[in-house]
Amino acid sequence: MLNGTAGGSVNQIEELSSSAAATVASLIGIGCQSGDVVMGLSGVRREGGELAFVIADAEVASGTLAEMARLRQSGTRVCRVSPLNLMTASAGRSDVSVVGVKAGSLADGIRAKLESHGERQPHNGSFTHLLDGIGREELKITEIKVTPISYKPESGSYVHECGPVVLTKCDETVVEVFTDQGLVGIAPGATRLGSHDHLIGRNPFDVELMALSPGLDIACWDLIGKAKGVPVYELLATDTEPNPRVKAYASGGVNWTFYDKGDGSAHGAEALIEEALRYKEMGFDTFKWRPGTDWEEAGITPASLGKICRQLREAVGPDFDLGLEKKGYDTWILEECLEIALVIDELGFLFFEQPMGDIGEAQFDDYLRLKEMMPRVMLWGGESLRSASEVRPWLVRGIYDALQTDCHRLGVTENWYIGRSADYYGRKMVMHNWNSGLGTMCNTHYIAGVPSGHMVEFFLYPNEFRYGLFTEPMRPHDGYITLSDKPGFGLELVPDFAKRFPHAPGTNVFPNPRYPHAMDRAQSRSQAVVEQYT
Repeated sequence: MLNGTAGGSVNQIEELSSSAAATVASLIGIGCQSGDVVMGLSGVRREGGELAFVIADAEVASGTLAEMARLRQSGTRVCRVSPLNLMTASAGRSDVSVVGVKAGSLADGIRAKLESHGERQPHNGSFTHLLDGIGREELKITEIKVTPISYKPESGSYVHECGPVVLTKCDETVVEVFTDQGLVGIAPGATRLGSHDHLIGRNPFDVELMALSPGLDIACWDLIGKAKGVPVYELLATDTEPNPRVKAYASGGVNWTFYDKGDGSAHGAEALIEEALRYKEMGFDTFKWRPGTDWEEAGITPASLGKICRQLREAVGPDFDLGLEKKGYDTWILEECLEIALVIDELGFLFFEQPMGDIGEAQFDDYLRLKEMMPRVMLWGGESLRSASEVRPWLVRGIYDALQTDCHRLGVTENWYIGRSADYYGRKMVMHNWNSGLGTMCNTHYIAGVPSGHMVEFFLYPNEFRYGLFTEPMRPHDGYITLSDKPGFGLELVPDFAKRFPHAPGTNVFPNPRYPHAMDRAQSRSQAVVEQYT
């Protein structure tokens, strides 16, 4: 207990709840590390305010107690907040006073935030209009640079060994948009963006008007955040509080094989279990996997895969969430889905991911039938949907419980409207994120900023793009990625990324050389499912 000597004791002061305390920090912009304690009386407060906070974790000076007593007598509500690591988001109040903070750089930082808060008001915007409340800055695009890069394992091993195929490399494109103010926006993109000369001289703040490719759209949002001096997730949180602590789930299961590779490594259920336990040890509490290599050659059926699901559940325990994605580079038919649905529902899986693909409305009745068979399992999907208009019917009919679109594929702007629609229909966003740290960059900011944001995929197959592109890459800790308050996306490319990852032209997907005929067979099967619903 903390006691004082003048004007009463800290024990008599209302203790702000954890949830309420978590609403203070971004408003006042605490300029010290989480968990720090500051003491003393500061002049950083607004006269005539009706709310005051005492930041204290030790004995409070008599002068501070006297000031608190005076404020209470004048009708001001005084709350104690300690320690500072409880304070992580905006209070959303314009009448906040702060006492109990030493003068100096910390007080100056708080004062500056208090003064700027009324001008920017990042959380008083619109539910349906993205740029409402974001003041325009004068900024012109001067150059756009597009750099294709590749990652190829030095050992000659595969990046994926999944379904009937192998992947030999990963390809990415780095987009850089330069401006007349020296700001540079970065993004992932497609190798061919087409001509963009018409964008030279344009203002990135016109992002909603320019019909940009996803990469250019993302880079413009990086520039807008840098020009405004705020992280992108705050810009996207137009009428809600952002949550910069983003949950990530471990995504893998693309290299376990039903056959013995002959290199001494585990295979079959043993390999899958080893992978899951490794991610659990890393701090993740959710693992999504794909159902192994080619089924026909290994004699796998939904029933035998169900036995593997049961072995996996027993190995990881009841409190570790599991998700199952569709067959790698193949598609399940409804009868197969219904059979496996009974098993994963019994085993308490978290989700089943787009087992029959995102083909269209003709699938809805079958998907609803599947959902009836697995009432405890969520149905996730949507990574192949390309616009808010394509997504909307899936929301209206309540098909997907969580949508897996991707800023890498759609950009931030289009995804923002999808996320608002998802929130309207009570659905979650769990972003698809499978290619590089550039995708992690924009997808985590998106999840942090939209009210429907739930989780982001974190790819864990062999890929140096995960951490090798940035000077300070985003890394999950205990299953969460915590975003900084740096402007824009807050990341800086390593200067030699093009040399570190030289572009390797050509395709990266090949039939598995063990069963070269299996890829054509799987493609024919998938095409038959598409034709059934089109």
